[in-house]
Amino acid sequence: MNFDYEFYYEGFFGYSLTQDFEYWSLAHLLPIFLLIGAIIATYFLRNKIKNCKFEESLRFILGFLLILNEGFYYWRVMYVGNGGSSDPTQLITKIPLQVCEWSAYISAFMLMKKSKHAFDICFYVCLTLGIIPYFMPAVIMQTGPGYARYYQFWIEHLIPVYAVFYMMFVHGFKPNYKKVYKPFAMLAILATLAIIANYNIEGANFMYLASGTAGDSIANMLPESIPVRLLLYIGILIVLFSLLSLPQIIRDIKAFKAKKKAYIKQDEKSLTNDYNEPKNPDLNDND
Repeated sequence: MNFDYEFYYEGFFGYSLTQDFEYWSLAHLLPIFLLIGAIIATYFLRNKIKNCKFEESLRFILGFLLILNEGFYYWRVMYVGNGGSSDPTQLITKIPLQVCEWSAYISAFMLMKKSKHAFDICFYVCLTLGIIPYFMPAVIMQTGPGYARYYQFWIEHLIPVYAVFYMMFVHGFKPNYKKVYKPFAMLAILATLAIIANYNIEGANFMYLASGTAGDSIANMLPESIPVRLLLYIGILIVLFSLLSLPQIIRDIKAFKAKKKAYIKQDEKSLTNDYNEPKNPDLNDND
């Protein structure tokens, strides 16, 4: 059964008839600067935040805000349809099979439950794929600051990244590259469902595996072939996750070398002590 909704260019909850968002404008850069400011402030106030009696409430507020924001997205889609066309849009093409949506859900769970398993996923996904849309937010080309979609987009993409730094600074969570299989598994499951949906739902483009998107986007630079796009995405993920793991790997290598050096020194010291230690005379030798 298809649920079709007519598209409306109406007011705050609609879309602009023309391009309403410019790359690298104040509307583009201001949310990013606010995120950076919030991360820096959280770092310097981490101890005060941790010991504040409202700290748990703050985490729950951020988590609920993410969940409500996703719910608002679907309410709005039901009201105005899919932006960029006046043709009826099938609501089924908007089921939650995008990385940003699941990053928001998992981040909300991480915040509310202080889940380290969720952190292992969010650290890699949010700090790589979650940041890419900052540079080319093509999906809001028709919705600048005068439209609700603009604020929904930035809430969905900023809070998960902030949540990762919040859990590191305030609660001491540490990334572990040995747990990188968790985000890979999550993305593999999501990609499998997205591919099935893209092949079976007309007009679907989940995870941008079928084609690019409106406006200038990194996804538009890739070939329009699901198998080829999938292979390229896997390669990009390996590179991004490796770069993110590099500081941890270097730290572990240095720690291993220091530990090995300490053991060698300890063994050398032990051998020296054994060599210099005077031997006890033979008590049975009376000659």
